[in-house]
Amino acid sequence: MKGFYSALMGGVLVGLGGAASLGADQRIVGAFLFSIGMFAALTLGLPQYPGRCGRAICGGQAKTLAVILPGNLLGAALAGLVYSLAVNSRVVDLQAAKLAQSFPSTLIRGMFCGMILFSAVEGWKHLQSGKAVGVLLGVPAFILAGFENVLADAFYFSAAFTQSGVFDPRALLFLLAAGIGNTLGAVLLCLALPKENEGSSRSR
Repeated sequence: MKGFYSALMGGVLVGLGGAASLGADQRIVGAFLFSIGMFAALTLGLPQYPGRCGRAICGGQAKTLAVILPGNLLGAALAGLVYSLAVNSRVVDLQAAKLAQSFPSTLIRGMFCGMILFSAVEGWKHLQSGKAVGVLLGVPAFILAGFENVLADAFYFSAAFTQSGVFDPRALLFLLAAGIGNTLGAVLLCLALPKENEGSSRSR
């Protein structure tokens, strides 16, 4: 139960990043502010699926993702529901733009996001100083590039539902594409790592 609650709060932190991003007047500022969600999760040791799935699958610990992913998605969705009860934002327009993408486009965007966030987490683990650099570069990079983070999208779609009162079932297919893409990107990059790097990270 504690593991699920930790995953739930990891998802909520993604929502806080999304809320900060939506509140920014300039896209580049919003992209930078979004990084607070990942920075806080890494600082507090709370799991977030896109950054964890690569190591879990490559290291034979994929079963842990059965707790992390549902908890993250629920936390992000709950954050979106509560956020839009208090704040009006441009999230409905954002949802419409996202749902105009094709499944393959979302899958590819999710894959590249997975690579970036895997790299950011690895930097946090291995760097002795400047741990936040990977996060402060990686999160704005995936947002400005138009890549997809399944947890962020869960927050946005949930917030759009609260604000508009309309649920678009296409959001579920979108989340599936983004989630598969995040997983593929992280695993593909993890498989490319040198053996000594792989072993040292497993021992942590």
